[in-house]
Amino acid sequence: MLSSPWVVRLRPTGTATSRLICLPHAGGGGSTFRGWGDGLPPGVDLCAVRLPGRESRLREPLVTRMGDLVSQLVGGLSDQLDLPYALFGYCSGALTAFELARLLEQTGRPPAHLFVCACPSPSSVRRDSAVHRMSSTDLADHLRALGVVPPVIIDDPGLFALFEPSVRADYEVFESDTYRPGDPLRVPVTVFGALDDVTTSVETMMRWREETTGDFTLRLFPGDHAFFDRRRASIVQLVAAELGGIGSAGPPA
Repeated sequence: MLSSPWVVRLRPTGTATSRLICLPHAGGGGSTFRGWGDGLPPGVDLCAVRLPGRESRLREPLVTRMGDLVSQLVGGLSDQLDLPYALFGYCSGALTAFELARLLEQTGRPPAHLFVCACPSPSSVRRDSAVHRMSSTDLADHLRALGVVPPVIIDDPGLFALFEPSVRADYEVFESDTYRPGDPLRVPVTVFGALDDVTTSVETMMRWREETTGDFTLRLFPGDHAFFDRRRASIVQLVAAELGGIGSAGPPA
């Protein structure tokens, strides 16, 4: 398999029967999903998307429009779609995963499952908060309140200066995007959310149901937006249970 700058392999396996491709939160990279491998079935090849402007791609131009990002992802991930695969999107990465699933389904290469975490449905997400235009101080306060960016990054001016462009770009991707109603997906969708997450509600997470004709599951946890880290083992266990039959069943027709 050819290597791609868009993908970091977190647990390569030569005997993989399926693949889990993960998309991180705003500003995040492949390291967001490091440590997931131990909880997944042995036949699952664990990969994470690495967008331009972070980690090993720090010097590459940032992408700030959803259409550009998704079209580039389809090309960047083309060599990873040789096995039945699922997409997992965390926070803003969930919106990108959804649009990616839409495009891949249109091209005849749909995922076998879409997992989304800590994100309202595409039709109900707020796009008018203009986080990508906030001052550096306000942006740092916003991220600190969410609790998903390590304080060591936010509180260190040098580290935050490196991190800030990528997080702004990722917010701009969905804040500048317009939701376009279309044919629902035909793949199962599982939503993970927290009861006290200020960025979502049970109602806005339930509206993911409108985006698929496949099976829909909503998994709710106690906690706030940072539940992704605190409940990681439980989330991975639930994902693993769904992935168990993907390699043998293959992607949906």
